[in-house]
Amino acid sequence: MEKLKVAVIGLGRMGAEVSQRLEGKVPNGWLPISHVESAINIPQFEVVAFCDTDTDRLFRLGQHYNVSELYTDYKTLINESKPDVLCIATRTEGRTEIIKYAAQNGVRIIYFEKPISRTILDCKETIDICNENNVTVGYGVNRRYHDTYREAKKILKSGRLGNLKEIVVEHGRSPLYWTHPHSTDIILFFSDSIEFEYLQSTCLIDGNNIHGLVIDEDPIILNAYIKFENGVSASINQANGLNVRLVCENGTITIMKDGERIEIYEGSGYEDLTETLVLNINTSATENAFKELLNASLNNGIAPISTNEILAGMILLNGFVYSSLNEGKRVTKSEIPSDLLITGRSGDYYA
Repeated sequence: MEKLKVAVIGLGRMGAEVSQRLEGKVPNGWLPISHVESAINIPQFEVVAFCDTDTDRLFRLGQHYNVSELYTDYKTLINESKPDVLCIATRTEGRTEIIKYAAQNGVRIIYFEKPISRTILDCKETIDICNENNVTVGYGVNRRYHDTYREAKKILKSGRLGNLKEIVVEHGRSPLYWTHPHSTDIILFFSDSIEFEYLQSTCLIDGNNIHGLVIDEDPIILNAYIKFENGVSASINQANGLNVRLVCENGTITIMKDGERIEIYEGSGYEDLTETLVLNINTSATENAFKELLNASLNNGIAPISTNEILAGMILLNGFVYSSLNEGKRVTKSEIPSDLLITGRSGDYYA
C-alpha cells in the first residue's frame, strides 16, 4: 500500500513539540501525544508538510523532523502538497475555515484539536461539509482513545456493577474551552447518549466581558449538570485529581489520575475497594486515534468518534454558559442560541 501523505498545521504543543518534556510526568498511554510524533509511528503514514505562521518554529521543527515542504499559508499547503491526512493544531479562531477548505479540496482524514469552533452554528456547518465530502474526522479529546478509559468502559458494559447511574468528572477549577471539551467528551463517551433532557451550570464570567451573545473570555465552570434522556446523569465539579467516577447500581468505577489506574469499588451503602488495575499500555491515545481513523477511511470501519458526538460536545459547552447567563436555570437543547460566541480568551491568550 502506498503511504498516505500527512500534513500538520499548527506546530505548537499539541501539533509538533517533542514529548520528551512530559516523560515521567504523565501516566502510561499518553506519549507520544503530538500529532507529528504520533503520525510518524503509523506505518501507513508519511509526514510530508508543515504549516505555521511562526517561521522560526516552522524551520526549526521542519529540520528536526526532516520535513521539507514548509508553508505559512494553509491553502497553499493543501493546494500544493495535496495531503491525504491533515492534522490541525491551531488556536480555535479560524480552525473551522481550515477544516472546511480541506474537506472541499480532497483531504480524506482530518484530525483537529478542541474545541472545534466558538459557536454551535459554525460547528454544525463545518461538520455538514465534512459529511457531504465523505471526510473521516477525528477530534483531540484523547481520553476516549486512551486504553485505560476504554478498559473502564468495558468493565462498565460487562454489567458487573449494574447499570450506570451517574458520571462525575473532576478536572479542577478549569476554563470552559481550554479544559472542558475533555470533560464533556468523557461524559458522552461513557453515557452512550447525545440526547439530554436538560443541563444547568454556574460559571465564573466577568460581566465586563459579556457583549450580548459574545462572551469575550474563557469562563470557569464552577459546576455543571446534565440529565440525559437515557436516565444517566453527569456532573462536572471543581475537585482536583483528573479523576472520573462512574457511579453504578452496585458500586463505582474510578479512573484515577488521568488514566494512571482504575479502582473498582463494590457494595451498597459503604463500598469496598475490590480491585485496582494498572494497564500495560504500548500505544498512545493519539496513535490509537490515528490507527482507527485510517481503518475507518480505508475499510469502512467505525471511527473512534462520530460527528454527532463532536456537535453534541459543542452544544453542552455553550449550553453551560447560556445556563449560567440565565442564573443557572435548566436549559434544553432548543433553548441554546446557535450563534452564542465564546472567544476562549484568558488574558492575552486564546484557547
